[in-house]
Amino acid sequence: MRLTFLLLLLAATVSAEDAAEPKASPPKVEVILQRVWANRARKDFSLKARLFVDREKFVPVDVLIKNLTDEVRTIYRGEKMELLVVQSQQNLPHYYLAGAGELTSTKQRMERLLGSWVSYYDLGMSFLYWPDPKYIGEDRTRGQDCYLVEVKSDTEPYRRVKLWIQQEYFALLRAEAFDVDENSVKRISISSFKRIGDVWVPRGIDFAFVPAGQVLPSTERSRLEIYEGNYDARLPLSQFEPARFGAKPSTASN
Repeated sequence: MRLTFLLLLLAATVSAEDAAEPKASPPKVEVILQRVWANRARKDFSLKARLFVDREKFVPVDVLIKNLTDEVRTIYRGEKMELLVVQSQQNLPHYYLAGAGELTSTKQRMERLLGSWVSYYDLGMSFLYWPDPKYIGEDRTRGQDCYLVEVKSDTEPYRRVKLWIQQEYFALLRAEAFDVDENSVKRISISSFKRIGDVWVPRGIDFAFVPAGQVLPSTERSRLEIYEGNYDARLPLSQFEPARFGAKPSTASN
């Protein structure tokens, strides 16, 4: 279960598989990604979070998640900013910023959330919808056995993304993005979990920006930390309508 698609796709039940059990053949890569979507939480969430811009500074953020049959709509609200991300299994995510309307250009979607290293684009996890995914093997991360999946695109902000998907619960635990020159430029990973009933949700998600050709500096890492929430909220759909996030009308000068 997860927290919007960003958060909702990143949760997992933490349990070790018995190493003595014989391993079955991995599912087809399309099935793996379909399961990531299918296993999402079905309830609405209303969450309180801290966005650590760096190791010292943080800003409060509200995260509101509306789960529909074929869509997940998430609002991120902090300071004077309000962002809506709309995701479905069939289409690339759409992004709407209050006062600006839909964000359609790469530059707009790659803007940093409240000055952090988290981009609007990262929150939508667009790379989960890219065509022609490839299964490239297995690996372990944070003590979990994972399927490794690779996706590529010539038109998206990242050119290649490597995904670690937990084998038992089909939750995305880690993603590493590369630029056109094959430099690692962004790393996203879960650092801690919290159990809510029979659902595990991420308490902490790390976003690290990697300058080309450099080792990852600690000053270029941000963290979204959930500390409180209503995991069975009843949120009105009207609150998540894209029309609420339309651009402000321009004022003509005399």
